[in-house]
Amino acid sequence: MKLPIVEVADIISAANFDWVDADNIYTTNVTPDEDDSGKTTFIRIQEASSELTNYANDFSSTLNAGVEVQIFFSTIWSKKLAKNKNLTILDAKVAVLSLLQKSGWHIQRPLTPESLDPDTGQKTATFYINKIFRMESK
Repeated sequence: MKLPIVEVADIISAANFDWVDADNIYTTNVTPDEDDSGKTTFIRIQEASSELTNYANDFSSTLNAGVEVQIFFSTIWSKKLAKNKNLTILDAKVAVLSLLQKSGWHIQRPLTPESLDPDTGQKTATFYINKIFRMESK
């Protein structure tokens, strides 16, 4: 079984969004050698919570995996848009949410409003998703 964060990263990477490079989708912390100017859009995916569920005879048969997705939008988004010049930050956020839902992930409520990263000046969108995985017993 793939790690849930890797599954989410693979789903987003496979979408080939023209506003974020696949090389800028991280399942680890963004390293100091990465662009910290705020001019690059990147996505950070990390584990948020996991819970064993569906117990029978003291054994769980499923794992409810929670993942945090953070999108750091380029500070030059309005000047250097993706190929679609009318694409807004909301459009990009909705595209990711829709893609994840179609892939079996559930969006947690409430969605948080975009915020401003104090270090880079980037608008950020953070949301939480979860999916239930059946655990195989051997």
